[in-house]
Amino acid sequence: MKRQLLLALFLTPLFVLNAFGQEADNIDNSATFTEEVSQTELRINALTLMVGPALDISYEHVLSSASGLGASLLLNFWGDNYGSQKFALSPFYRFYFFDQKDYGARGLFVEGFSSLAIVEPYTEWVELRDGSFMEQDQGNQFQWSIGFAAGRKWINQKGFSFEIFLGVGRYLLSTDTTDEVHPRIGASFGKRF
Repeated sequence: MKRQLLLALFLTPLFVLNAFGQEADNIDNSATFTEEVSQTELRINALTLMVGPALDISYEHVLSSASGLGASLLLNFWGDNYGSQKFALSPFYRFYFFDQKDYGARGLFVEGFSSLAIVEPYTEWVELRDGSFMEQDQGNQFQWSIGFAAGRKWINQKGFSFEIFLGVGRYLLSTDTTDEVHPRIGASFGKRF
């Protein structure tokens, strides 16, 4: 029951956003897709910048009107508000639905990603012989994860983009002192060129 409720809560906003999506002129000939649509997009995640503060930038190459391939780079040097990841390189593949012919690679999407990350482990407290406790630092650890995300992307005629997405990844090298899962959340602004 909990799983169904979480799935419904996650998918409902995506369908609502699609219902209120912007209209655009369709590109009639798919052969002109590569001539009409810019193939490269750079984005910055405003949500992680405000909440973290952490710098999360993404590059995406548009493969076709329905797919894209890219990578995100997360640098979290300034605070602990954005989870335990201090550095993450996350390659991804996206598959777009519905609005794929308008300006290519826009609309609802699902994303499969992998993440190579350096994470800060939890602080471990060790009990000493005299009954007192001492904090033991584990040092940063390397992690690898795979996961998925879903979201919505809007692009205007000038090539400026906005997207929101939500996802989760599971660490495959998890230990007792690190998280087993991590979020992939964003509200990103970008530009195609």
